[in-house]
Amino acid sequence: MDAKHTLTMKRIILLTFIFVSGLSTQAQVRFGVKAGYNHTSVKMDVGFYLQGLNYSAVPGIHAGLLMDAAIGEHFSIQPALLYSSRGFNSDGYVPGPADGPVDAHIETRYHYMELPLNFLFKYPLGPGKVFAGVGPVISYGIKGRVNGAYMDYAAPEEKVFFLDKQRDFDAAIKHKQYLRPFNAAAGFILGYELHAGVLISGSYHLGLTDVEPHPWLSQKSRIWGVSVGYLFGGMD
Repeated sequence: MDAKHTLTMKRIILLTFIFVSGLSTQAQVRFGVKAGYNHTSVKMDVGFYLQGLNYSAVPGIHAGLLMDAAIGEHFSIQPALLYSSRGFNSDGYVPGPADGPVDAHIETRYHYMELPLNFLFKYPLGPGKVFAGVGPVISYGIKGRVNGAYMDYAAPEEKVFFLDKQRDFDAAIKHKQYLRPFNAAAGFILGYELHAGVLISGSYHLGLTDVEPHPWLSQKSRIWGVSVGYLFGGMD
């Protein structure tokens, strides 16, 4: 991560902190923790070279801190700062250097810091509240890797650098790939909060931004999640 993008990420975190501080003066705020499972996949549009590949989902995790700012009886705003692991597998064939297509199995894994901002509606039901919400999700890439096997030959591992630049010859011989660092998504969440402060939820993130810097490729994330969390202080 270069200095320019590090500064950008710091600015986003600072703006989020200012936003959260403003909420805390106007709403009843609780803080907590959250962790869970990611089922991550990708929507790919590829050029002719990669048309023989099929893409499948892989497991991942997320974990971090969250805040719940109650606004009135039924509404709240719930930002979070999470680590999130994602990726996908690619299977099929790619053009060979001389003798036509060769079988390929490629594993791609990413690591992100994630800032979801959920606007929730809550309704009392049984020993707690059911809640549903939507909101933006901004993610920033930290690191990644790509491991491929072609005709049972394991290619050298390639590192993913989150920079908005196209791969050149020098990057290719050094086993480097590039990906745009920012990823924006639309988030949807449904869950249940017990009076003790325990949260159980399911979510879906629909990636909106194309993170591929190459003009002939397009890559957008798709993430299903299941989470368990806890808000300190219980429910009001």
